[in-house]
Amino acid sequence: MEKDRTMVKSRSSEVSEQLLFKAKEELGETDSIREESLNLIKEWIQSHNIDYSHLDDQSIRWFLRGSKFNVKRTKERIDNFFQFRSKVTEWYSGRDPLSPELLDILNLGTILPLPGRDDEGRKVIIIRATIHDAYKHKQDDVLKVMNMVIELMCRDDEATSITGVVCVVDLKGVGMGHAMQMTPSVIRKAVSSWQDVNPIRTKGMHYINTPLNVHVVMNIFRTFMKEKLRRRLHLHRGDSKKVLTSLIPCDNLPKEYGGNGPTIDCLTTKWKDRVVENRDWFMNPEKHGPFSPF
Repeated sequence: MEKDRTMVKSRSSEVSEQLLFKAKEELGETDSIREESLNLIKEWIQSHNIDYSHLDDQSIRWFLRGSKFNVKRTKERIDNFFQFRSKVTEWYSGRDPLSPELLDILNLGTILPLPGRDDEGRKVIIIRATIHDAYKHKQDDVLKVMNMVIELMCRDDEATSITGVVCVVDLKGVGMGHAMQMTPSVIRKAVSSWQDVNPIRTKGMHYINTPLNVHVVMNIFRTFMKEKLRRRLHLHRGDSKKVLTSLIPCDNLPKEYGGNGPTIDCLTTKWKDRVVENRDWFMNPEKHGPFSPF
């Protein structure tokens, strides 16, 4: 048992017995299935001469859990992941967090994973999708930074591969410039990255501060979504603080959103510093798995 437990250590902490029970109930994961599935994926990589040699156990576990240990679907997800990254170079190249355009976006706090978890154990991420200046910042750079923060979060918190995430998308201040940035091509890539590429289990997407005409853009989003993701998408108008306090424990929710947690400025500084501290990790993806350290 100790050997199996060692296999499920993340960079920050060991995945708890409670979470492993949750993984068994929701994903069908057991010690033997996990080990057998890992070996099958490794054999597939070696026998097909696929250039995924830097995929380590921790990264493979993310893909397996994202596919509920269906090995066939895991292989497809891994293929999709690397093909997508090679095609969508506008998101996955030039990822130097000290470059002026990316540092500017990091200073805005566009994407902020919150401390702790919700009452169901899920990680909560606040995405301030319209905080940037649409006439100054490129949408591709905004999405690049979002992906960088998410990858770093996943690397350092393997438990989230079991619990999944809930995204709160704040549209406060949305304007015509933001709407013009969200072309069908950008929307298609954004939806594909969530539901077909990244192995993250998206348990809910809550849009807050939504204007009356947001349905125009959201209908485009829905056309690219599978039914499962469409069911998990919720639009909220009115008092966003009331909605958020019903979703997120007050001690984790930022003060600006009606909670007792850290301020947006504190969270922004925390995630900017973490990304900058991991500059070499972002700039040398060939030296490590996508969800594992060097």
